[in-house]
Order: sequence, then C-alpha cells, then structure tokens
Amino acid sequence: MQQPNSPPIHRKVGAGQGWRWFVEAFQIVRQQPLTWVLLTLVYLVIQIALSVIPVLGDLASALIGPLFAAGFVMAAAKSERGEELELADLFAAFRQMPGPLLLLGAMIFGLMLVVIVAAVAMGVSGGLMAGLFGKAAGAGASTAAGGGAAVALGALALVGGVLVGMAYWFAPTMVALNRIDPWPALRASLKACLSNWLPLLVASLVLGLSCMVALLPLGLGLLLWIPVAFVTAYTGWRDVFAPQQ
Repeated sequence: MQQPNSPPIHRKVGAGQGWRWFVEAFQIVRQQPLTWVLLTLVYLVIQIALSVIPVLGDLASALIGPLFAAGFVMAAAKSERGEELELADLFAAFRQMPGPLLLLGAMIFGLMLVVIVAAVAMGVSGGLMAGLFGKAAGAGASTAAGGGAAVALGALALVGGVLVGMAYWFAPTMVALNRIDPWPALRASLKACLSNWLPLLVASLVLGLSCMVALLPLGLGLLLWIPVAFVTAYTGWRDVFAPQQ
C-alpha cells in the first residue's frame, strides 16, 4: 500500500501522448489568454530584474524557479476547475509552500553544480592525459587525444544535464499538488521520465519548434508560449501520475 505523502506510482504512456500534453496545455491557456499573458509579463519582469544583479541574481532566480513553476501549475489546475485566474495565482506557491520549493531549487542548483564540476574535472584530467600522451607519441596523437577528451566532456555534460532536467520536470508539480517532499519528488520525476522518455522527447521537440514560431512576431508569441511550456509539465503529470478518472 502506498504510504501517505509518498510519490504516486507513475504510468508508462505512448509516445503520442507528448503531443497531447502540449495540445491540452494550449487549450488550458487559451481559455483565459489575457490573464496568462499578465502572469507571464510579471514573471519576465521579475526574472529580468534578477538577471541584472551579479551572481546573487542568478542564484535567487535558480532558488525561486520552482516556486514560479508551481505557481503556473497551480493556476492551470485552478483554470481546469472553471475558476477565474488572477495575478495573485502566480505567487500562490510563495504563500502556501515556500520552504519545500526553495529546497527543491537549491537541490537542482546543487545537482547542476555537480554535473559542471564533474565535467570540468574530466576535462582537466583529459587534458593532462592528452599532454602526457602527446609527449610520448607526438603532436598529432596529442591533438586526437585532446579531441577525444573534449567529446567525452561534452557527452558527460549533456547526459548529466538531461538527467537533471528529467528529475526536475515533474518535481515542482508533485511538491505543489501531491505535497511530496523535494528529494522523493526528484527521484519519482526521474523514474517517470526514464520510463516515458519517448513522450517526453516528443513534447520537448514540439515545445522547441513552437518556440521558434513564437519568436517570429518580434518574440511576442513567447507571452503565450511560456505559460504553455509550464502547463505542459502539468498536463504530463496528470497523464503519468494523477489518478485516472
């Protein structure tokens, strides 16, 4: 039996569901488009204001990122209940559960630091090995060894970044809606994404292509694309984790 506050059991869904996640997210956003645009504008203003603060701004943005993600998710759930959205919904997570989501942001920040440090350490060790190998075998072999180390470094950073992204994808939603602690939410999100990597890949590709379209009219389309991207995580969670009707 599932324990209280333990992560829900995830389901494995078909690749085509990734497209459905995007479509359903778009349908939720288009029900109250002006309010979603207002939420996005305020969110962007805050992010831009933080970006001009050296170092501390980036750290603050990373820490409160899950709070905003949860705010968009909670707004989507509220919209689906047929309720009118308001600007205060963007900050719902700040009022209701700031501690767990700030901790989630710190964990994601720490995991990304681990990936970066591991990649840099691998690059340094690869460079040293290439230098030693080059002295013994000549400049051509040294260049080849250095190129191999660079490829390995890039692969490590890519794989690490993807895994951290998978761990984060459903985590804010589970903390906000399932009331799961951050670390179990990260583990459950990673497991669910690994089981559903095909629909996740489809959703990511659709979001990427639609982002390029949104950029065309002077980037104004991003005012709707950004909430759709946030809500796609919610519709995916609903499909993979939420109790079936």
